[in-house]
Amino acid sequence: MSLVDLTVATTKTLVRMRRDDLVRLCETRDIEATGTKPQLAEVLLQWRDKHCSSPSSTGTVRPPSTMRPRANGKRKSKSASKSPPVLDRSDRVHLDEPRTPPVSGRNKPNEPELELDLESLGLEDREIPPDKLTKLEKIGSGGFKDVFIGKFKGRKVAVAEFRGQLSEMDIKELKLLGDFDHPNIVKFLGVSIPENTKETPVMIVSELCSNGDLFDFVRNVNPPSLYRVLSIMLDIARGLEYLHTRKPSIIHRDCKSSNILITSKGVAKITDFGLAKVKQSTRSMVRSLVGTVNWQAPELWHPHPKYNHKVDVFSCAMVFWEMLQWHVPNKKFPWEGMNEHAIYDIVGHKRQRPSISGLRKHWCPEIVDLMEKMWTHEPAERPTMTEVVEELEQLVRQYR
Repeated sequence: MSLVDLTVATTKTLVRMRRDDLVRLCETRDIEATGTKPQLAEVLLQWRDKHCSSPSSTGTVRPPSTMRPRANGKRKSKSASKSPPVLDRSDRVHLDEPRTPPVSGRNKPNEPELELDLESLGLEDREIPPDKLTKLEKIGSGGFKDVFIGKFKGRKVAVAEFRGQLSEMDIKELKLLGDFDHPNIVKFLGVSIPENTKETPVMIVSELCSNGDLFDFVRNVNPPSLYRVLSIMLDIARGLEYLHTRKPSIIHRDCKSSNILITSKGVAKITDFGLAKVKQSTRSMVRSLVGTVNWQAPELWHPHPKYNHKVDVFSCAMVFWEMLQWHVPNKKFPWEGMNEHAIYDIVGHKRQRPSISGLRKHWCPEIVDLMEKMWTHEPAERPTMTEVVEELEQLVRQYR
């Protein structure tokens, strides 16, 4: 089922969607999915026009490689460059979905609907009446939720609408969101519960980060200064440190660029806690496998994995590496073009990491040194997020 009705879609409505969703729209039509969001939107509209006029066409269209959006959203012409390699459809990594479902899973069709008791969750003062919330255009989908721009109390917000009944995982995420209070965690504003949840979905309302996710931000905005890059890294590190140092401690478990949102002022905020794990003891190890393999720490890949908060440190290093590709014309995410078995071999068995060639010279040696410590193979040898924050604070002061 399509995430959007292409017959009425425009470039504007498509570009507002997350890149992961545009990639899936392309995949379902056998379209090669490479390039930025505007390029993918253009390809989808070309496919629609060609498909409607010629039903026998395959719908496979090469994306344009001569247009790239400026930071202000306008496009400029650019000399033709080679498109990045296209993943085989069988090997494509779906960035917005965990490779292994969480243990809790979704409710089975015949199971009774879980009751959402806001009082027991400590959220009784966070309920938003459905008639006070206006839902506008759709901007993305992830897991079991669709995300829209909405309006609440005169300001634009993000509205996450659950598809189907709430699961234990959803209710756990609601409880976590209600407790969070940090400038680098997306702010939870409330939850809207209709009278009949079988006909009208439950909606989570949170602050709108108008610059989208970091994955797209790196690809659509001109490379900023070293100071700005270090500042965004510090935002991410502070958000993870806040999770790790809470009591009980929280492991995000799915730290990646598409789960980091950027506000209109350029502040980075962590989001998507559907896979977060609460650790009741700092000594305990978690034993379930979730997340996206391209950013994952190798200790997660055992048949019965045991891990702690250091998996977030490793994933954060992969996000930092992705940010250090900002100046490269064809930007990459970690291990782009490889299937998960190849990644298991190169990262886990061969202990290799993404190339850092030229990064020390272009940015600064200190951030590359820190990144290398963060993705060390042995978890005990990685710094804590508090130590990462301290080093980044020094670098931000040094390169201000």
